[in-house]
Amino acid sequence: MKLNIKKVATVLGSALMLGSTVGMAAAASFTPSSFTDGGVALVVGSNAALSDMKAATDLAANLAGDLAAQAVTGSTTTVEGGDSYKIEKTSTKFNLGDTISSVTSSSITDDNLPTLLADGKFIDNDNDEFDYTQKIDMNTSLQLTMFEDNDYKADAPTVGFQIPSGKQVLTYTLDFTDKPLWADLVTTEIPIMGKKYYVLSNSTAVGNSLTLLDSASTTTVAEGESTTVTVGDKSYEVSISFIGETSVKFLVNGQTTNSINELGTYKLSDGSFIGVKDILYSAKDSGVSKVEFSIGKGKLLLTNGSDIELNDETISDLSAIITNTTTELASISIVWAADDDLFVTEDMSITMPGFEAVKMSFAGLTYAKEEAIVVEADGDDSIVLKNFPLKDSTESINIVYWNGSAYTIVGKDSDNKLAVNQTDSTVLTYDGDTDDWFVASWADVDDSESYLMRFSNFKNESGAQRATLQYRKDGAWENVKVDAEPNDEVSIGSVELTISSLDKDTKVAVVANSTTGISFNTLYSKEGMKVNLPTTNVINATNVTTTYSLLLEEENKDDNLGSGNDITLTLGDNSNDEVSVTGVDMGTSEGTATEVGNSDIFRNFAYSELATESMWDKSGDQYKVTLTYHGSETIADVYVTAPTATITAGSGSGAVSNVGAVTVYDNEVSSVSGKNLIVIGGSCINSVAAELLGGAACDAAFTAKTGIKSGEALIKSFTRGTKTALLVAGYNAADTTTAITYLSNKAVNTTVGAAVKVVDANTATAITA
Repeated sequence: MKLNIKKVATVLGSALMLGSTVGMAAAASFTPSSFTDGGVALVVGSNAALSDMKAATDLAANLAGDLAAQAVTGSTTTVEGGDSYKIEKTSTKFNLGDTISSVTSSSITDDNLPTLLADGKFIDNDNDEFDYTQKIDMNTSLQLTMFEDNDYKADAPTVGFQIPSGKQVLTYTLDFTDKPLWADLVTTEIPIMGKKYYVLSNSTAVGNSLTLLDSASTTTVAEGESTTVTVGDKSYEVSISFIGETSVKFLVNGQTTNSINELGTYKLSDGSFIGVKDILYSAKDSGVSKVEFSIGKGKLLLTNGSDIELNDETISDLSAIITNTTTELASISIVWAADDDLFVTEDMSITMPGFEAVKMSFAGLTYAKEEAIVVEADGDDSIVLKNFPLKDSTESINIVYWNGSAYTIVGKDSDNKLAVNQTDSTVLTYDGDTDDWFVASWADVDDSESYLMRFSNFKNESGAQRATLQYRKDGAWENVKVDAEPNDEVSIGSVELTISSLDKDTKVAVVANSTTGISFNTLYSKEGMKVNLPTTNVINATNVTTTYSLLLEEENKDDNLGSGNDITLTLGDNSNDEVSVTGVDMGTSEGTATEVGNSDIFRNFAYSELATESMWDKSGDQYKVTLTYHGSETIADVYVTAPTATITAGSGSGAVSNVGAVTVYDNEVSSVSGKNLIVIGGSCINSVAAELLGGAACDAAFTAKTGIKSGEALIKSFTRGTKTALLVAGYNAADTTTAITYLSNKAVNTTVGAAVKVVDANTATAITA
């Protein structure tokens, strides 16, 4: 599955996601598997109550298991309209937390940007040729992180590049292999990043300097005549108003210039410049004076060691380095450093000012896969892996029990344990009186399978001890072997077990692994996250612990299990002696957990090859966390391009970013125009809800418009453009929360026009026209 960092960052991040392969088709009931037409976006009112945000979070958590089972398909990012270079190497991709130097230290050349940085020959004003090359050197310390900055977007932890004022972005260099003479530069055209710049003048008076005209058109006009000059998409009618030996006045589109000396310039009313290249004055009555001139969009002054000037205004972001000998030009470098803070995100790229020739963009993170791992309280005294994605099932697995002062039992409670062994040994004892189930896992280097299993129907028939071994599949118990006996070898997938002993009277079964790679203390998610389960020699009545550190291990980029980053969740208690996820450590290298808006939900990432994301929900008394695990290497799409280039994400997850479920405020809904919507909240606080209902309405007006009164909520499907919008709106915020609970657990007809009135979390009645 695929997540969209760009839009999720605006509200609550991936904890609010419904999954990238889902859409809101006109399905018979509300299930992710029926949403197949391009993704879904949750829309929350920008001024809505926090409970609306919480309702969205709860909806995502309840659907996480179904989403984990969705297929992963997609296409790749495309770039059109100009040169582009993705910063990566074949064997080294750009990961979250990387600096550019982590990926490459090489210059960007014509091999990467063949038009912008083409090699070529420069022709001086004596028609001599000189070879040149061009390159761009990025600031290798630029780092892709999660940041929060009010100058970019308040209270919105965002993935991208945060470039503070004064920090260098890149350096462009034009190198002359054969060095032209300084004196022979005037009236030539110097190539810089795909454009030709007319050299109007040069000087060594106060540092070496060059005056250039951008997009200049050069021609000659005779006294008494006129000529038309086209620059870009604009035409200029030019004639001579006055001409003397050393100066000239022009009439340009009806505007008379001041006197301009040879090699001088004059700024026209539209901001372009006219420059005099040569005055061909004839004093004879029979002679005709002429002027060679240029008109350009902008005048650039490059002075060695100084800020570049554009149209006589300083560009504080750019400075020039002109390297030459006494008589020859060796190179021209343009250093781009941030004057104000710059941000490169999915919503914002940066383009070199003045020259407008090169752009840096971030097209998002590419996730091959995605699954949600939710760790939360189950009541006051147990921690559960909620809707945990297994190979063949999605199950809520209670892992530890709190007795009011310490964690003492593996499982839900003393009568509903998770059977584990004392150490990570190869033998497990299962007690049918107290154990709900046990975990049997198999793993090699890069493949794994985990199954929840149990023994049932213990019996003694003619002296033979027997029991039925089962496993969970699709939320139900399936038989592995009926009436299994001691010494039987049984298998499911790659898990091969030997039943060592069975006892009907005690309902005890002992199993051992039959092959290598089997574990009873390790749980693997469908996509390969390793969860190290507590063992009874760590948590038991005689070795109590007030907190427990739950260790989860990512794969590395080569899909080697448990070989990547470690994530540690601290399971503790709150001031009411209730269980809570009291700490989230995303590993050796991580971002800074940052609150999203005023939601009390904190977003963070592991800066690792897989970039697991955490959403730590501290809005209630008992904290919980949702980890979005990506299953394979997460690749950042970082580009250097021509400014005309456009980057388009692919149409499905598993290949590119910009795809999948996102959450946005109502004032950002245009950014998800290609998605189906779940609109949360009434028309009084959500403008999209108001659009669907034909106007904003509060309290009694809302009841008059919808028939929904206090204690009730509306769930109704609408057509919105070419997509579908499902409105979930209560009379008040509490009623909206109730409707989300109902939607999370009940089948709802999403056919356009279908509507129900929700009266409590379990009850709704159809609304007919």
